[in-house]
Amino acid sequence: MMFKRIALTVFLALFLLFCGCSGSEPGVLSPSRIDSSMIDRVVKVKGEITMVVENPGGLGGMYLKLGDDEGEVDVRIQDDVWQTFGDKRKAEFREGRTVTAEGVLFQAGRELVVIFGKYSTSSNTTSAGSE
Repeated sequence: MMFKRIALTVFLALFLLFCGCSGSEPGVLSPSRIDSSMIDRVVKVKGEITMVVENPGGLGGMYLKLGDDEGEVDVRIQDDVWQTFGDKRKAEFREGRTVTAEGVLFQAGRELVVIFGKYSTSSNTTSAGSE
């Protein structure tokens, strides 16, 4: 009887781990899992904001770094997208907050940068969204 309970517990733990039901969102990567093989693809990354620069270089918008225990990835919110956000949405992008960013991954020098936007898998269009 004890063996059956142990076997069932192990099976359940493995099932949850491999089906993605362990609390992680499907299709969402941690910052340390983003790499150069994903350049020019739409990625969705969730991490803690470790740095914020508003109006970087006078270009408007927002630049931030998302991190986890093992790495970081940069995120750029273009000014035209940033301006569509209300005050409540903008307030989400502060150091220490955990956010999810979706966008196309580019390489700028040595840095990998997610250009934030809402992407449709059925087309190449992007929009700001009102999430």
